[in-house]
Amino acid sequence: MRLNAIAKAMAMQTLLSICISFVALRSVTAQYVANTEALIIKEIEHLYFDAAPAGMLSAITPCSNYYDPSTGASNNSLGRNTAAEWIRIAFHDFVTANIYSETGGIDASIGFETTRAENVGPAFNDALTFFSYFINDKVSMSDLIALGTVMAVGACGGPHIEMKGGRIDATAAGPSGVPEPETDLQDTLDDFSNAGFNTDDTITLTACGHSMGGVHHSSFPQAVPASAVSSTNTDGRIAFDETVSGFDIDTVNDYVHGTGDKGGPLVTTANKTVNSDFRLYNSDSNDTMTRLSASASYFAGQCSAILQRMIETVPQEVSLTTAVDPTATTNLRPYGIALSVNWKGTMTLTGYFRYIQISGAAAAPSTLPITLINRAGKTTTTSVTASVSSSDTGTGIWGPTHSYPFTLSFPASVGLSGLAASGQNFTFQDTMFAVTALSSVSPTLPTFAASPSINTVSTYSLNTTVAYLTSSPPTSLTATFAIPMAQTGSVSPYIDTSTTATLALIGQTTGGFALYSAVTKHSVSAKQAFGSSVDVAVSGQAAALQFYKPFDANQ
Repeated sequence: MRLNAIAKAMAMQTLLSICISFVALRSVTAQYVANTEALIIKEIEHLYFDAAPAGMLSAITPCSNYYDPSTGASNNSLGRNTAAEWIRIAFHDFVTANIYSETGGIDASIGFETTRAENVGPAFNDALTFFSYFINDKVSMSDLIALGTVMAVGACGGPHIEMKGGRIDATAAGPSGVPEPETDLQDTLDDFSNAGFNTDDTITLTACGHSMGGVHHSSFPQAVPASAVSSTNTDGRIAFDETVSGFDIDTVNDYVHGTGDKGGPLVTTANKTVNSDFRLYNSDSNDTMTRLSASASYFAGQCSAILQRMIETVPQEVSLTTAVDPTATTNLRPYGIALSVNWKGTMTLTGYFRYIQISGAAAAPSTLPITLINRAGKTTTTSVTASVSSSDTGTGIWGPTHSYPFTLSFPASVGLSGLAASGQNFTFQDTMFAVTALSSVSPTLPTFAASPSINTVSTYSLNTTVAYLTSSPPTSLTATFAIPMAQTGSVSPYIDTSTTATLALIGQTTGGFALYSAVTKHSVSAKQAFGSSVDVAVSGQAAALQFYKPFDANQ
C-alpha cells in the first residue's frame, strides 16, 4: 500500500539557525544503537515502558480519565474517556485503507480529515494534540496512533498487542469511507473489505473496539437522547457496557445474552437507522459474537490479533521494525546515556538501566553491577554498582519498572565500546558524541509537560561541543536538525529537516578527540524543542552522531 503523499520536507518558514546543546540532557550521545530501526525501537521503548509522570501513560491513568488538551489537565465531568479515544482514532485512520489501490492505513492522514461528518467529535484532535508532545524524527504520528491503541488496551485490562515502529506520516487527507451509524450493512462491509477485512474480521474488530467508551449525545444526537446529559456527563455518554473504562468481554456478553447494556446504544437505540452495531453483529446470525463470548481468554486473543492487524495495515513502502516486547528480547536496557570528555582526557559516562519486572521474571535486584568494555572490546576492571532509584520507579503495562542510575569515569585512551550488566553485553560507540559538560542552553527550558504551558515561543542561546575520535580532524562538522513544525490542516506537526549548522574545529584536542563547537540563537516553543533532534556527520566519512536530542530533559 502507498501513502496518498509520501512525507517530504516542506519549506520551513524561519530564519533560525539552531545548534545542538543542553547541559542537563539525558539523551543518547554514546549510542548503544547504531541503525535507524534500533533507534526507533529505543524511542518506543521509552514511551511504552518508562513510568514517567508526564509520559504517555499519564493520560490514561486511571483508565477512566479524560485528558483535556485545551488545559493539559483532567476533566472527568464530560463523560469522555481518553483510552477509548485512542482506540477510536486508530480505527478511523485505518479503515479508509484500500488494499487494491495501495493507499491509506495507519498513516496519520486522519489529522487532515477531522472536519468530515464521518469523523465527528473531538476524539481525533484530542488524541493528536496529546500525541504531538511526543513526536520526533524517530517516532512518527502514525507510530504514536498505533502505540496509543497498544497502550490503551494493555493498560486497561486487555491483552498485550505487538507493537512495531517505522510508520510514515501522510502529508494530506486520504479518501473518505469511515462507516457511520447510518451506513447500511453492505456499504460497511465493503469499506472493511477494501481495507482487507472480511465479515468475521469486521465484527471482531468492532466488538473489540467497543469494549471501552460509549456514544455521546453531543456527537450523535440521532443515537443518544438528550436525557443522557447530566452535570457529571455533560457530553451525554451512554456506554457500550457497564465497565466503560475497562477492556473486557462485557460488551460481547451483554449483547449475546441480552444482559446489562445489551451491547450499547448502537444496538439498542430506538432509531433503527443508526443501530449499526446490531446490523453488523447480526449479519452472520450472531455466529461471530457467539464465538467471541466463549471465554474471556478467547476474546482477548482474538482482540489482540485483530487490533495488531489493524495497526499494521500500513502503506506498501513502510517497513515496520521488529516488535517492541521485553519478553521477546530483554527486560534490561540502558537508556538516557550521555558521554563527556574533559580537557584532562578523562571520559565520563552517565545514564540509567531500566529493569522491567515482567511476569515470571525475578524481582528487581537492589543493586546492579555495571562494568566497562573498552574501545578494543575487552572487559575492564572499571565498574560501578548502581542502586535502584526509589524516585524513578513505577508500574507500567508490563509490570513494575525500576531504574538504576550510574556514572563511570575512565581515561580517554581506554575508550568505550560497551557495558556489561547482569550477564549481558550492551554495545556502544565513542567515535563521535556530544560533550555535555562543554555544552549549554540559556535560558533553561521549562519542565516538560504535555500541556499548553510549553507552547510559548522563547529565544534560546545554544552552545554545543561535539567530540570526534580522529587523527586527521576535518575543519568542520555538519549538523542537520529535525524539528517538529506546525502544518496547515492538521494539529499534528511534521518533521522539518531543512535547518543545518556548521560546527567549527575548536583547535584543541584531548585524549585523541578533536572538539567542534557552534553557538547560535533561535526561537521555538519548548514543545518544539523537546521534540527536536540532530544528526552530526563528517563529509565523506562514516563517523556520525545520530538522533541527539539537545533539549530533551524528559528522557
